Amino acid sequence: MNKIAIVVDSTADIPKELVKKYNIRVIPLTVSYKDRNYYDGVDLKIDDLLKMLDEGEELPKTSQVNPARFCDEYKRLLDEGYKIISIHISSNLSGTYQSALIAKDMLETEDVYVVDSRTVSFGTGMLALKAAKMVEEGKDIEEIYNTLNELAPKSRVAFALDKLEYLKKGGRLSGAQAAIGTLLNIKPIIYITEGRLEILDKTRGMKKALTRMIKYVQEEGFEKDELFAVGTVRDFENLAEFEGMVRSELGVDEYLLAEVGTVVATYSGPGVIGIWFYKK
Repeated sequence: MNKIAIVVDSTADIPKELVKKYNIRVIPLTVSYKDRNYYDGVDLKIDDLLKMLDEGEELPKTSQVNPARFCDEYKRLLDEGYKIISIHISSNLSGTYQSALIAKDMLETEDVYVVDSRTVSFGTGMLALKAAKMVEEGKDIEEIYNTLNELAPKSRVAFALDKLEYLKKGGRLSGAQAAIGTLLNIKPIIYITEGRLEILDKTRGMKKALTRMIKYVQEEGFEKDELFAVGTVRDFENLAEFEGMVRSELGVDEYLLAEVGTVVATYSGPGVIGIWFYKK
């Protein structure tokens, strides 16, 4: 029997129905606010997080998964006879990947394969779903691991942000920059390159931002046989418009809808439109 378990951290933002379908184990990061700790996606949902963001000038803090938490989960799965593929947020953005490696070393096992997704949010989730489908196909764990490491550098993620105040609260913009940007209706587009988040462009207005993201996909090219996804943090009106652009301008009729989770939303706030794909 091909007993392979897939483990991700909660930043993978995989829709719950797919987590259940493929029995993916999700280990939550921690969000801290007003001297209380919450587990991402467990006792902290996106609406709760957005209320916190509206309350004050300080952002909630996020913390990586610690090695002991991974160690407990790995040991339980290994004792049940599983080999493990563990896929995590870019090592340039969080220490979660390193925690997973430490847990593997603590258990002195070769049956845990840890993957640095080199991306964020559902970019990590896409790799996990690829692994899940390969498990269904009966592929061995070495082939799955090698395939994920080949796909990770091709993963592309871009987000258009509606509001600048959360970048200000997070210390990424000064108050003056945020005020001027808001006055000019500036919408920054964030993308991931070399495992780090950078600014791809700044546009005036969300419609131009959506158009710029479509252009980004066209510039990169995309693998039509691999998963393609769009999503949002509570901006369903612009999401509907963006979906239409994806269908008409990119010719993509089949795509997954994802919702950005609480860890990423901590730094972006509401009003985010995102796209995920593999570069051709």
